[in-house]
Amino acid sequence: MSTASPGVDLVFVWHHHQPDYRRPSDGRALLPWVRLHATKDYLDMALHLQRHAGIKSTFNFAPSLLDQLEHARTGGADALFELLHRPPSSLSAEERAELQARSRMAPRWARERWPQYRVMCEKLRAPVVAGDAELLRLNCFFLLAWLDPLLMDEPAAAAAEKAAVSGNVSPADRDALLALHAEILHRVLPAYRELAARGQIEITCSPAFHPILPLLVDVKTARRARPDQPSPAEDFQAPEDARWHVERGLELTQAAFGARPQGMWPSEGSVSPEAAGILAGCGVKWVATDEMVLWRSLGESSPRRERLYQPWTFRTAAGELALFFRDHELSDAVGFVYSTWGAHDAANDFVARLRRIAQLHRDAGLPGRPVVSVILDGENCWEHYAEDGRAFLDALYTALEAAPDIRTVTPSEVLAGEAKPAELPGLHSGSWIDADFHIWAGHPEKNRAWDLLARTRAALVARGVTREDNPGAWHSLSAAEGSDWFWWFGEDHYTADKALFDSLVRAHLQGVHEKAGLPVPGWLSLPVSQKATTANEHTAPTALIRPVVDGRLSRYYEWHGAGLYKFGTGGAAMHRVTAPVASALHYGFDEKALYLRLDFAGDVLPGADASIVFEVMAPVAARIRLEGLSPGGCAIGREDGDSLPGAIAAVDDVLEVCIPLEAFRGQIGQFLELMIHVERGTQRLESLPPGQPLRLELPGPDWDAGNWSA
Repeated sequence: MSTASPGVDLVFVWHHHQPDYRRPSDGRALLPWVRLHATKDYLDMALHLQRHAGIKSTFNFAPSLLDQLEHARTGGADALFELLHRPPSSLSAEERAELQARSRMAPRWARERWPQYRVMCEKLRAPVVAGDAELLRLNCFFLLAWLDPLLMDEPAAAAAEKAAVSGNVSPADRDALLALHAEILHRVLPAYRELAARGQIEITCSPAFHPILPLLVDVKTARRARPDQPSPAEDFQAPEDARWHVERGLELTQAAFGARPQGMWPSEGSVSPEAAGILAGCGVKWVATDEMVLWRSLGESSPRRERLYQPWTFRTAAGELALFFRDHELSDAVGFVYSTWGAHDAANDFVARLRRIAQLHRDAGLPGRPVVSVILDGENCWEHYAEDGRAFLDALYTALEAAPDIRTVTPSEVLAGEAKPAELPGLHSGSWIDADFHIWAGHPEKNRAWDLLARTRAALVARGVTREDNPGAWHSLSAAEGSDWFWWFGEDHYTADKALFDSLVRAHLQGVHEKAGLPVPGWLSLPVSQKATTANEHTAPTALIRPVVDGRLSRYYEWHGAGLYKFGTGGAAMHRVTAPVASALHYGFDEKALYLRLDFAGDVLPGADASIVFEVMAPVAARIRLEGLSPGGCAIGREDGDSLPGAIAAVDDVLEVCIPLEAFRGQIGQFLELMIHVERGTQRLESLPPGQPLRLELPGPDWDAGNWSA
């Protein structure tokens, strides 16, 4: 066996991505990560390449990130930076707590460089409150921590560092750092344009709002890799939305850099045959994903690893699409392993691995040079490295430049060569994580988010609103289709800002309704992520019921076997803006109707000027309104004016309501979800059950108590 090492081509793809943190109502960024990664990661990744002209690389941008970079560069509102600009003495207690908590969020290298900062972060944990001078010093350390070490020689940074370390910080030091942060934002994209102009980098993009394309085409695609994975209750199929995200992503990236991208890192490396057809149809020449997708596509139980190190092609009805499959282990070594190694040891190990791959290629008798794809996040991993990855990247790039048998290339350069890519017999549907989609669908929270998205889109389509007629409504829907909302639901990942992500995606969906002139459904006021609560006692139904709807408790066993919510036994109800209206809700079915009974709190009824809206969320969206909460004054019907035969309501000691099951147009075994809103004019007094919908399985003729689910 020859020990001579053939040459190897190395493809780097660094992915830059942040979700859209801007509140739809006013455009204010509610989280600061676009600005902070711009000053700590995005600029320095370009600066490292400027210092190593012999290294070529590819940078993939999420278009939603590009848009936010422009928003930040032009002075767009940012909640945290607005607080940072203010004198500490002007902050409310809530604002001070928020600023103090955020200013303790520092990458590893900063705590190592400044022990004083580390001590302050450990000391100033809630409920400890920093004084004005202490908070100002903490803010300066925070702003320094989110500058890359390459930028610490900037005069403003050097002066502020000296002041922060000594403890003699002035507002002028903080203001100079804020000005430096703002100035760096203007340098980010020009640095990449310069590298692209001299041919050192290739610029690519993801679809516009970073959605999971295969799931937009059909959310049930997730079951191909995991047939036992639960699907959302609502059917979501929108291949036209997937195409829009691809086309819009290409347009935005071309506008930012002056050239239309040839390739894409489809969000989270997610591919499917249908998504591949859309990508090829939009003119995308190549995409990248994970090696596990290759092995599943080839159906090899014992993968021959030499087959990984080459581009492949997949035929679609719209044309061929080339695919690069990343070396999972080598990519993860950079992302998660080398941060614990010495910089030179890590660089030497990386080069040695490449040479072993080259030898594997030679031993297999394959012609040409192997193509090794290393693809990973270009921002978050550096927080775990000493000096924010500066020493490692310098050592790695230096070692690669000195290696005559290794050349760095871009994917488009590989495809421009003489070697023809091998053809895939089929394409597995999966992502870079476990070659499936469980991170974005399957968990009850993730599926509930898909249900809200599906209902909102269905309402938009039913109204006949097109993207051309109302781009604003569709823009809000597109933002809600991004992958990040689903990433944070469930238990796969943790963030202290989960509630904020939850509220942001629902705000985008609310914006769809508002911009389209549709009533905003009450279910958008309910968090997708619902924590268990002890505020209200709940008993599930145990039998069919047949009450007399007369507003009175006519018989002792009239509601025996019904489900029961007792409100306020452990705390106040959500959405309550007045004294509680109801003390309990009883609910149940017979074979033909849903029955509801509301017990009022106290002796006073809400009155003839009050109304109740029964908002049905599934299996179809509907709103049923009951006017006049006074004896003899009840009138019930559909809110849109259509008749509702068989519906009756009566109020006396209690409110009793009968709604025929036909009103819900559901099938046996489907789930009915509804909320009950007590209103007076435009004021919503209470929503019941608090913080969650009532969820019941629609019964059939042979239904029995064991089938209840609530």
